[in-house]
This record gives sequence, structure tokens and C-alpha cells, in this order.
Amino acid sequence: MLDTLLEQLQSISLIDWFAMVMGITGVWLSIKEKLIAWPLFILCYSAYIYISFRGGYYAFGGMNIAFVGIAGYGWYQWSRNSDREDDAVSISHLPSRHWLTIIALLITGTAAIGTLLSTTGEARLPYYDAFATCCAFIAQWMLSRKHIENWIFWIISDCVYLKFFYTDKVWPSVILFSVFIILAIKGWREWKRTIAPSTSAD
Repeated sequence: MLDTLLEQLQSISLIDWFAMVMGITGVWLSIKEKLIAWPLFILCYSAYIYISFRGGYYAFGGMNIAFVGIAGYGWYQWSRNSDREDDAVSISHLPSRHWLTIIALLITGTAAIGTLLSTTGEARLPYYDAFATCCAFIAQWMLSRKHIENWIFWIISDCVYLKFFYTDKVWPSVILFSVFIILAIKGWREWKRTIAPSTSAD
């Protein structure tokens, strides 16, 4: 395993390292509610767009384009009206009225993306992959709104991808997604300590 890990690490390109570092740093800064997390996410996803199209994974490239858009929205949400504290986005629970929409989007998105991945042949388990991707989309949107539940969706998504990479023995990605899971748990715990009980909206 160690020899394989070292061999795989040596084969990682600079653009792959760049994407990973931007991703990890972006997650860490988002836990701390730092606005700079969003431009780092945009750099991360932009790198993965290049990586995806370079490897011929056009569906995944398209998904990362969508992630850039969501990250841009998050950047806007966190920065708008920053001079007016009462308008600033603050950590909160997802309003309960939105859960039905979230579940519907998760189901329909998984079906649609799973069908796309089945058509392109870019995934061995297209619907599991689609489910993880939809969880990540939802998590990114929730993060842009500072809903604490974003960390739960990140954990679910990262666990699915961790399972894929562990099965394929892609050890650098196993390490990367293990780090993401640890950071998501840390994010949940830190935001849970700072969230006000009154922010649980109905």
C-alpha cells in the first residue's frame, strides 16, 4: 500500500495539487466564515474544470462549471451589505419549509445526473455518483446561505466518494476525502457552538 501511495503521489500533476490545496484551504476558511474562502473555491473548481476536460470527463467538467456559479453566488451572499451588520448572512438552521424542496431536488437531480452519467459512461456506479454530486450541490448552496446543515450534506457526499476511491485503491484521494470529512465534522461542531438557538426558523 505504501509503495502504491508513493507512486500515486509522484504521478499527481501540479494542477491537481493546486486544486486539492485550494479545496482544503477553502473549506478551512469557510469554517471560520472567511469571505476569501469563495475565491479559493472558484480557483479549485476552475482547476477541476480543466482536469475534467483534459481527461475527457465532460459531464464532470460541466458539474464543476455549475460549482463555480454556486461559489460565485456564495461569494456574493457573504459579501453583500457587509457594511450593514443587520443584513449580514449569519449561521442558521435551514428553515423547515425548505426541506421538501431539498429532498425533491435530491431525488430528481440524482435521477437526471445518473442518467447523464449512464449515457456518457463516465461512472461505474452512475446513480451513486449522482447522489454524491447532488449532495455536494445542496451542501454548497447551504454553505452560501450559512445553513449549518451544509456540513451534514458534505459528510454524506464525501463518504460516498471516499468509498469509491478506497475500493479503487486511489490512496491520495482517500487521504483527501478523509481530510474533507474531518473538516466537515469540525465545521459542524464549530458552527453548532456559535449558532443562536433563535435562528432555527420554521
